[in-house]
Amino acid sequence: MHLAGLAPNLSDVTRVRLSLLTLVPLLIGCTSARARADEADRIAAVLQLRVGSIVADVGAGEGEWSEILARSVGPTGHVYATEVKSHLVEEIGERLRDASLTNFTTVEGDQERTGLPAECCDAILLRMVYHHFERPELMRADLWRALRPGGLIAMVDIVPQKNWRQLDNVPDRGGHGIPVDDLITELTASGLQLVEHLEDWNGEEDRYCLVFRKPST
Repeated sequence: MHLAGLAPNLSDVTRVRLSLLTLVPLLIGCTSARARADEADRIAAVLQLRVGSIVADVGAGEGEWSEILARSVGPTGHVYATEVKSHLVEEIGERLRDASLTNFTTVEGDQERTGLPAECCDAILLRMVYHHFERPELMRADLWRALRPGGLIAMVDIVPQKNWRQLDNVPDRGGHGIPVDDLITELTASGLQLVEHLEDWNGEEDRYCLVFRKPST
């Protein structure tokens, strides 16, 4: 018996390794896409979005969630995408236009104001944004102003992360993030009513989602 004949073909092993190296990023991409889709469904549910809804994405970043929201509310709905940096506002507009979307308005705000029109929105999303505010008390007042009576605000945020980068000029809450109880206290003190507290948001134990409603009267 020739044991050499049982040795693996090195070229075959190399091909398998290369195939796995190609497959792993694809699998990660599929997982990320599925997680985004699941989160998009949950956001639409907690904000009670429907075709024709008017919603704001405050602190929209690169516009990923603005695009998702614009598709959720359909051509008869509208999305306001706000950012504090002019280049991001431009990039969001380009992204949504490239996606063949027209039901949006980009808005440049600052650290004290969203830039949104008064009572313009049925719903507002702040995803991993609130803990970045330098003057949260002013932003809360502006969010109240922009939300219609009976409207909903969803705040997706994270408990303080001590190992994340320190944010300059923001309230010290024990790390990068904000405790759940602090956020509830601050928002309810502004007159908003807590509707729902969702823990382990989208399967991440440090993240949570709080939903608030502006009273109808």
